[in-house]
Amino acid sequence: MELSRLLDELTQAASRVGIAVRMEAFDPHLSDARNPRGGLCTVLGKRLILVDANASLPDRIATIAGALARVDMESVFLPPIVRATIGAHAPGARPRPRPAAPGEPVRLPVRRAKGGKGQRLLPLARTKWRDA
Repeated sequence: MELSRLLDELTQAASRVGIAVRMEAFDPHLSDARNPRGGLCTVLGKRLILVDANASLPDRIATIAGALARVDMESVFLPPIVRATIGAHAPGARPRPRPAAPGEPVRLPVRRAKGGKGQRLLPLARTKWRDA
């Protein structure tokens, strides 16, 4: 899905649960590229998501998804990609490990022997090795 369409879907999802989304140009001294500002707030008793209009498209998506992650969205139908995006920005979501670059060594997950103590075991190999 294109990012612009994902932004539109997130905005529509917010309106379905009664939350307005406002894109405003923030003061550059309050927000920067490393630390974008915005999110869910209540103004005059109405819930509102404020988004920095000068932020990049992925940052605007992250702001709306992070705000919607704090709202109960179970009763609203959402496309799977939209629900996954909101879930990825939930407060308890674990960051996905980045893939290794070509030529970079790969760290394999290590499992412990039964009981959690003792020797560390490498993951089981899924291929058979032949001696030449």
